[in-house]
Amino acid sequence: MRSPLRMSRVRLAVGALGVVSGLGVAFFVLPDASQQLAQKLRAKREAELGRNQQIQQLQDLRQLSDRIRRGQTTLAELESRLPRGSAGELQWNLSKTLHSLTQKHGLRLLSVKYGLPSREGARGTDLEAVEVEFVALGVYASHKAFMLDLEGSGLPFAVRDGRLEESPEGARLDIVLRAFRKATSPEREEGEP
Repeated sequence: MRSPLRMSRVRLAVGALGVVSGLGVAFFVLPDASQQLAQKLRAKREAELGRNQQIQQLQDLRQLSDRIRRGQTTLAELESRLPRGSAGELQWNLSKTLHSLTQKHGLRLLSVKYGLPSREGARGTDLEAVEVEFVALGVYASHKAFMLDLEGSGLPFAVRDGRLEESPEGARLDIVLRAFRKATSPEREEGEP
């Protein structure tokens, strides 16, 4: 009988030892493994987030590069279309266009004033601007059609200032344009190639 009792005690001791070792594993090993798994999952999420941010930054940079490339192409095309004649020729073309468009739209051109040519942008550039100020009288609908035709005329200008007012003679349009041209011989400053 002692033998079965002894076997039971041995089994009880082994079982208790197993329970203690199981509890040790549960208290020491499993939390550490769980913590390592949580750290790995967190690192994986952070790596994926970083990768996604880098992909988005790369896409943004590609879009910026495309916009810059399109802008450079547009600028080169615009620059190639700029007139290369003298400032007087540019003024003459503007004057002819203004007079023909005001007659076409039934407007009365009161005055046209031209400023002196001035260099634009950085040192050594060959881009010149001439300010043109004019006043036209007529009805509003005619002014709108006139400005649309002027914009579509192909002349190299930008509207610097504009004002449409009501006057006793009708709608009064005061416009200041900046017309551009490429100078035939750019003035280079000392030290520039």
